Amino acid sequence: MPLLLKDVTRLVTCRAKTPFPKKGKSLSDVSPEKNTNLFLNNKRIEFIGGSKELSAYLRQSDIKNYDEIDCKNKTVMPGFVDSHTHMVFAGERENEYEERIKGATYQQIAAKGGGILSTVRAVRRASKATLLELAEKRLYNFVRYGTTTLEAKSGYGLDFSNELKLLNVINELAKKNKYSLDIIPTFLGAHAVPPEVGKEEYLQLVLYKMIPEIARRQLAVFIDVFCEKGYFNRKETEEILDSGKRFGLVPKLHTDQFNSIGGIPAAIKQSAISVDHLEVTNTEDIKALSEYNSGKQNYMMATMLPGVSYFLDISYPPAREMIENKVPVALATDFNPGSCMTENLQFIMSLASSKLKLSVEEIINAVTYNGACAVYKQDTVGSIEVGKQADVLVFDMKDYKELVYHFGVNMIEYVIKKGKVIHKA
Repeated sequence: MPLLLKDVTRLVTCRAKTPFPKKGKSLSDVSPEKNTNLFLNNKRIEFIGGSKELSAYLRQSDIKNYDEIDCKNKTVMPGFVDSHTHMVFAGERENEYEERIKGATYQQIAAKGGGILSTVRAVRRASKATLLELAEKRLYNFVRYGTTTLEAKSGYGLDFSNELKLLNVINELAKKNKYSLDIIPTFLGAHAVPPEVGKEEYLQLVLYKMIPEIARRQLAVFIDVFCEKGYFNRKETEEILDSGKRFGLVPKLHTDQFNSIGGIPAAIKQSAISVDHLEVTNTEDIKALSEYNSGKQNYMMATMLPGVSYFLDISYPPAREMIENKVPVALATDFNPGSCMTENLQFIMSLASSKLKLSVEEIINAVTYNGACAVYKQDTVGSIEVGKQADVLVFDMKDYKELVYHFGVNMIEYVIKKGKVIHKA
C-alpha cells in the first residue's frame, strides 16, 4: 500500500550535490525543508512537495488508496546507515566488562585468552541456526533506534568452516529478514590469529583458501583486516587487502585503535573505501587522508566509533581535525560483544556531540548519506530524494536539533523501510 507522510513540519533530506561523501563545510548541510509532504510508493520516494502539488500529483497518478501518517509537529529524516558492525556472534562477555571496571585493559584480557578469542570459541560451538536466531533478535534493536541499512562482518570464526558459517548467516539475513533491512557482508578473517595455528600458517589459509572461496561463492562485498600490534602489521595488512582486491573484494580497514602502525598508508595504497576506529590517528595521517580525498576519482571514509572509546574508556578520535582537513567522516556503532555492546546509533550520535564536538548537522550526515558512502549505497539510501529507496524515520520532535539535545530517549515514532512501516513506537 502506498504511504503518505502528510504535513511534515521539518524534513531533513541530507541531499548531496555530488555522488561523493560530504566533507568540510558540506558536512553541515542537511538540506532541510519545512511544511512539506512525502509520498512513498513501490518501495521508492515518488513525491516531495507542498499540498497543492501533492493534490495534482495524486490526480495525475490516479492513486486513490493509500495509508497516511500525520507528521504535523514531527521531524522526518533518512533511515540511518550503520556502516560498521559485528552483529553475528554467540556468547556475551559481561564478565570481561566487569574486569575492565576493576582496571584490566582490553589488551590484558586478550592476552589471557579472552577478547576476540573468547567469542571465537562460542561461535565455533554454535550452530548456524543458533547464530541466525541470535542475529535476528538483534535486528530489532537496530531497527527501533532507526537503523535501516547495516554492514555486518565475519571474524569470529577464524578458520575456514566457521568463517563461512558466519558469512552464510549474514547472507541469509541479507536475503530475507523480518524487517527487509539492507545488510552488506564483510569478510574479516584477519580479525585475530586463532590459537591452534601460527600466524604464518593462518595467513596462508586466509590468502590462498578463504579469500578465493569466499569470492567464488560471492559471500562478501568487502574485505577487512585488524591492523594493530599483536594482530596484523602493515605488510600483512597490505598483502591481505591486495589479495582481496584481486578477487573482487573491496578493502576496508580497522586501524589506529590502540597504536598507529601504518594502517592508513596501507589503506591508501590499497584504495580502501574506509578506515575505521582512528582513536590514535596522527596529524600526518590525517593530512594523507585529506590529500587522498582531494581528487575526483576515489574517496576514503574515516569511520569513527565513539561507542568503543566510551565502552573501553580510551581516547576519542580527532574528529574536528579530520573535518577541518576535509576528510569525509561517518559514524557507526561497531556493535560487538567485547568493545561496544550497543545497537543504538542514536547513543553514538550523542557521544559524537559531547565527545567529538560535532554539530547536529554533521552528525546526521555522518549516519545517513556518509554512512551510505562507506558501504557504496549512496545511490539508493542515505538521503530523501525522489527516486531513492523509501527508508524514512519519523521523530516526535518539531526540530531535528532536538535529536542530540534530548539524549538518552528514543524519539522515533515510525521506522519505514522500502515504503513499509516496520516499527511503530
